[in-house]
Amino acid sequence: MNINPREIVSQVLMDIEKDGKFSNIALKKALKANGAMPSKDRAFVTEVVNGTLRNIIYIDYCVNSFSSVKTENMKPWVLAVLRSAVYQIIFMSVPKSAATDEAVKLIKRKNLGGLSGFVNAVLRKISTNWDKVELPDEDKNTAEYISIKYSHPLWIVKMWINAYGSDFTKKLCMADTLPEPVNICTNTLKCKSDELEGILKKDGMNVQRGHFLKNTLIISKTGDISKNKAFVDGYFNVQDESSSFAVDILAPKSGENILDVCAAPGGKSVLAAEIMENNGKIVARDIFNHRLALIDDTAERLGIDIIKTENKDAMVFDKNDEFKFDRVLVDVPCSGLGLMRKKADIRLKKNGNDIDTLLPLQKKILETSSRYVKKGGIMVFSTCTICKKENIGNLKWILENLPFEECELSLPKGIETVDGYKCAVQLFPNIHGTDGFFIAKLRRKEI
Repeated sequence: MNINPREIVSQVLMDIEKDGKFSNIALKKALKANGAMPSKDRAFVTEVVNGTLRNIIYIDYCVNSFSSVKTENMKPWVLAVLRSAVYQIIFMSVPKSAATDEAVKLIKRKNLGGLSGFVNAVLRKISTNWDKVELPDEDKNTAEYISIKYSHPLWIVKMWINAYGSDFTKKLCMADTLPEPVNICTNTLKCKSDELEGILKKDGMNVQRGHFLKNTLIISKTGDISKNKAFVDGYFNVQDESSSFAVDILAPKSGENILDVCAAPGGKSVLAAEIMENNGKIVARDIFNHRLALIDDTAERLGIDIIKTENKDAMVFDKNDEFKFDRVLVDVPCSGLGLMRKKADIRLKKNGNDIDTLLPLQKKILETSSRYVKKGGIMVFSTCTICKKENIGNLKWILENLPFEECELSLPKGIETVDGYKCAVQLFPNIHGTDGFFIAKLRRKEI
């Protein structure tokens, strides 16, 4: 039986929209279930799923401009097929007729033949007229224009315009529509970055140096990276440079006692172990055993044995650990608005109320975690979001309510501190080429 990559795309998109599945999990599961697909078809499925999600608001706007039935009233399968076909028509070099004809076939295969004429008509209109679609006036309705053109929920666009201005927000949203490059972190316990770069180039990959950190590499033409020999042998781990930068700011030292409070999937923990030359102790905690298993597996692959995983709730204080750790990393659960390049379904799953729900949880985790830091010790607070409430708001709360003071940062060229705080940085995709990430470094007072 032939595997139809377009059918897989539509099924994944429907699972995400209708059943609320996370895009990375749904896509990974589909690719695994159809492992016999050629590599070019796997790449096609990945691009169309992620590309459709990154541009979904714009795609829906185009569909609604040419369809008498609006997207919110369409059958889930029809909507998924239309969205993926429109992405191919507008954003890929796929022949428009092929994208349309294959979409019609998918409708018929699901016994929805009565709707095949409708789908055919909509896609043929879009094929010839999509570039004539009228968007809101950019000058008069700036937020609405940016929201549709660059597929970001209106509430996020308005929040960012209020915080950073319309020009910056436009550039930020533009950056979010681009595919995220694959960043890897060299395992310095096994090799140097120069050596790893040579190995990966021999494997046919394109390799560039990271923007800020000497042991970060940016790679493309990777194929299935989990099967790459250098990966299997533990020469590197996949991790965005922003996450690695949080560990760089933490600056763990050989022999120290480190706590990673919300550690899974463990990229920061293993990088800390590498910086410590696998000497000392790292406690990595999470509330899900299957996620702790990921940390154990990664540590074993990388040849690290100083990480101890523990199933513990970050909001519940453990008296036995009070003042126990030299450094504590607190990467709190957040809205994730800095990850929209790689987790494009955030556009479908978040609303402004999520943030207000998260704030008390974040403060509780920060307050609890702060009690584990030795006097004079370091706490690094980080998030993968671009939201001042969650970032600067929580930093201000820490300095006003907990016995911590700012720890001045020494930063690489191209990164500056934020909002007058000498201890904090905010990374942006459009400025730094990384995920949107906030990092603050604080020292416990000697009192």
